[in-house]
Amino acid sequence: MPGAAFLHGDRLALHPVTDEDHEFVQDHWNDPAVRRGFARYRPQRPSDVASFLDDEGAVHFLVCRDGDPVGFLWLFDVEDVMGRAELGYWVAPDEQGQGYATEAAELGVRYAFDDRGLHRVMARVFATNEASRRVLEAVGFEREGTLRDHYYVDGDHVDAHVYGLLDGD
Repeated sequence: MPGAAFLHGDRLALHPVTDEDHEFVQDHWNDPAVRRGFARYRPQRPSDVASFLDDEGAVHFLVCRDGDPVGFLWLFDVEDVMGRAELGYWVAPDEQGQGYATEAAELGVRYAFDDRGLHRVMARVFATNEASRRVLEAVGFEREGTLRDHYYVDGDHVDAHVYGLLDGD
């Protein structure tokens, strides 16, 4: 079970990731329903998860409902001087469809702007991932462009849409 909540929302809370949470993250990174949205092409080992979570330029959160993990959210490529970061998130497949990704993304943006004082948060999403595009748009992100054939997923090159949100939006 995760430690104390760092940030609370209506139904969810963001918790710092502990060593005990690595298995949850690893299991879901390896789930085809999750990894497909992030172009993860290698099985994630415990050491891969530990290295990912050790990134000094990122902040990782376990997304929890009533203290139980339902997803994962992170800000990466955090540049405090420039005031920007990129947002990533996923919700466990058996918890999808309940608005958790939207609430988690809202909490992540709130953390970026209110706690970190960042000015801009961006996100990249596969053009084929309509659910994630809807999440970003519901939170207020604007589509800013397309990276053509930017990722290789399941045997195909796919476009990535770039979204951005400014602290004043």
